[in-house]
Amino acid sequence: MKPSWAVVTTVDEPAALVATFATHHLAQGARAVHVFLDQPDLDAQAMLAKLPRCVVTVCDDAYWAASEKGKRPLIHTARQLHNARQVYAQTDADWLLHCDGDEYVRDGAAMVQALAEAPAEAMYMRLLVAERAYPKGEIGADIFAGIFRHALPDYPRNGPDVYGEMAEFFHFGLTGHKAGKALSRVGAGLQIGLHAPNLKPVHRVIQTTRLLHFDGLTRLHFTLKLLRRAAEPPHGGSNRHGEARSLQFQSLREAVAEVALREELVSVLKNLDRQQLRQLRRLGCLDEVGFDPHAVLAAAGLAPDLSVAAFDASLRQRHAAFLRQHAPDLA
Repeated sequence: MKPSWAVVTTVDEPAALVATFATHHLAQGARAVHVFLDQPDLDAQAMLAKLPRCVVTVCDDAYWAASEKGKRPLIHTARQLHNARQVYAQTDADWLLHCDGDEYVRDGAAMVQALAEAPAEAMYMRLLVAERAYPKGEIGADIFAGIFRHALPDYPRNGPDVYGEMAEFFHFGLTGHKAGKALSRVGAGLQIGLHAPNLKPVHRVIQTTRLLHFDGLTRLHFTLKLLRRAAEPPHGGSNRHGEARSLQFQSLREAVAEVALREELVSVLKNLDRQQLRQLRRLGCLDEVGFDPHAVLAAAGLAPDLSVAAFDASLRQRHAAFLRQHAPDLA
């Protein structure tokens, strides 16, 4: 009998993305998709209600008041962990994937086969990431357009070769994380973390498929993500964002009023020119197979607007006050 898996996410994103996340993972074979809406979203709730095996929790004030926390945690990662640990304790699936709403399992069948072959001592199975980027000059048809790059091996040598003087802005050639996400073995008494269970017990890396990471569904989404990180209050202890990510959002914050400079920074981070594409192919770090969720959405009876314009309009509505304060030309 093949092992079962479920996925949990805590998300505060436009409804179209939330619905696509849930629909895709159900189509990939998830026993259940647990969606915790970080704030009420009637559009998302209406679409998710049409999906069997999608369990929706609205994290409103009443939810947090009734939780062991007693009130809404200030830091979003604390909210994510609380919700994921609840599901881990309650799910009847064999494995639980905790990931974000912009992360998508590429091949559920390949992943299940890897889980079936997992040795008994493996407490979690690690999914590596493939991060979406755009060939320079191409305009995607929707928010999921593009190709995918992998982390670069031997980054001190290959990083400058591919990204030149901007190499320090990338974490092993990615704008986001390279840690991947974990499928945790249910019933093993693990404490779910952001990228792996706490204490990082024995694990294996899945070699046959990856987690697609859309680090910024649109240019505005990426810009907004970085600006919001830059505006966070100081956090004691180690740099939880990492040096490359911190350099990205600090540089964007400094350039935010200079529109041309700001847009060029986003382009350098997200677009790949012909030479870079050739280099990534040579290194085996480029996946040029696209991602198109329209068929599974249609099969589920859903038709969210996945256009860049619609997604950005939703972002502007959701974050109007922040944009007016930090980037008024984008509001």
